[in-house]
Amino acid sequence: MAKPPRKSGQRVSLTPATVKRIARCVLAFERGDKDMQALPIRTAYGDDSLARGTFTGPWAKGATATVTDSALSSVTYQAKNYFSAIGGSAGDIKACAIAYVAGEWILIAVEC
Repeated sequence: MAKPPRKSGQRVSLTPATVKRIARCVLAFERGDKDMQALPIRTAYGDDSLARGTFTGPWAKGATATVTDSALSSVTYQAKNYFSAIGGSAGDIKACAIAYVAGEWILIAVEC
C-alpha cells in the first residue's frame, strides 16, 4: 500500500521535548544489542517461544499437564501451571496459551 501524499502547505512540527524523547529512544536502541532478534511466534517446530493449544480436564496449580498444539495436532507439550487451579471435568477441552521460559513450558493464559 502506497504512502498517502502529503498535503501541501502542512509541515510537521516537533517541539524540543518531542525531539529529546525521540533522541533518547534512538540512543537507547543504538546502545543495545544489534544482534538481538524478536520473539519468534510459530516460526518452525522446535524453535517456538509461544504456542496456542488445548488441554482437557482440571489442572491444579503447580501441576504439569499435556497441551496439544492448536496448529499441529500431532505436537504436544508438557506445561506447568503457576497460576491457580483450573476446574472442570475429565472431558472438558479448554484453550490456552503457553510460553517457553527458562527451559520449561508454562501456562500464560486459559479460556475457561
